[in-house]
Amino acid sequence: MENLTVGKSPLHWLAAGVLLGLIQILAIGLNEPLGVSTQFVVADAKIINHIDSDYALNHPLIGKETYQNFGYGWWLDIGILVGAFIAAVSIRRFKVQSTTVWWRINQGPSVFKRLIAGFIGGFLILLGARFANGCTSGQFASGWAQLSLSVVPFTITMFAFGMLTAFLIYRKTPTIAK
Repeated sequence: MENLTVGKSPLHWLAAGVLLGLIQILAIGLNEPLGVSTQFVVADAKIINHIDSDYALNHPLIGKETYQNFGYGWWLDIGILVGAFIAAVSIRRFKVQSTTVWWRINQGPSVFKRLIAGFIGGFLILLGARFANGCTSGQFASGWAQLSLSVVPFTITMFAFGMLTAFLIYRKTPTIAK
């Protein structure tokens, strides 16, 4: 098998963590903790409201006022996409590619299969986030910023299963490019 390499991160993990923490504290001070999955429910509620407004208004979840208006989270979602694109372009690491380390190892170079798997994976993550009444990244980042006691076992569990998943998917550790 060919030598697998991944690019070096442009920001040290500790600096990135401190930056995320400061942004989270600012968000809590200005409005509420950061969260991105709720806005997809709001978008669904808007669509359902146009189709059948009585159903949408009487629904136990999407009928709540929280799910009737787009909030700052919608701009946060858009900002994540735009910011990631700007960051990738500015450090000259943006390129359209059909493979990643995982994909070369497990599935081959099919762009269509990768898009389908990515869509299904994203859908399942969002579905799980809504069943749990919030996403894992929101629970992790917001929980620690608020010093929530429930975030401690959650973090331990999340990292344990993350390491297990990485072990199962990445059988061979890639080399980090210099």
